[in-house]
Amino acid sequence: MIKRAGFTGKSGNSLRDTVRAAGERDEDRLVAYLESSTEIYSVMGAERDVVLGDTWIPGAGSLVTDGTWLWPAELAHYVRRHHVPLPADFVAHIRDNGYVCPALPEERARAIFDEHFGRDGATGADARDTTPEPFFLRYVPTLTRAASRTLIKQLGAAGLSVVHPLTDALFGSRERPDGGRAPLLGGPDVLADSLADDRYHEVEFQCWMGYDRPVTARVRRLAPSVQRVTVQIADVPESEREETVAALVRALDRYGPLAVFHR
Repeated sequence: MIKRAGFTGKSGNSLRDTVRAAGERDEDRLVAYLESSTEIYSVMGAERDVVLGDTWIPGAGSLVTDGTWLWPAELAHYVRRHHVPLPADFVAHIRDNGYVCPALPEERARAIFDEHFGRDGATGADARDTTPEPFFLRYVPTLTRAASRTLIKQLGAAGLSVVHPLTDALFGSRERPDGGRAPLLGGPDVLADSLADDRYHEVEFQCWMGYDRPVTARVRRLAPSVQRVTVQIADVPESEREETVAALVRALDRYGPLAVFHR
């Protein structure tokens, strides 16, 4: 079972609590190890430094691994700049490897991806927090390209832009016919084409509430006539969730009555 480091959520409270004046004696080598790992999930975007808020971190939200540990790509930034400590057993593991990240076979990388995202249904309590994250879910008829474009506009009307407000770029991935994932590059038209393309079982993309509040949306093809839209709202402040859900219900109401909101 994969071990995890650096998953603290978007609020930054845990990171701020662990900022130090100085790092480990071999911090540069630890950071180099973090940066030389295998990327198994790519986010083609940027996230603001949650400690000081003065820097954008390219690729934040991407996932990297050495085959034993899994961590978000931005962890290297926080270790280098804020001397955030790594788990002691992770540090010992890196040192035991001589600071050299091992090459990772493709099948092992895919297995780690599946375990993290629960694709094999076998992650369990030790792999991730057992408390489900809040989400909004809606089942919709199979999306045509025109319906996909309408959905994108409706998400925008609900305050969720599918492109980053600063770059007008789309960040996400789509599941290829062979089960692998490829990054989504382009703009709303690329997303609309992907949502309507029956070759892709799942399309995942970031929606944006303002400049630095990403919300993950997934559209999964369950059957030839049904797709499931899931919006993770864990990163929406609790005081704003009801309003966000109400906006999503209004935006997607045309597709039918069935919606689920898990707090």
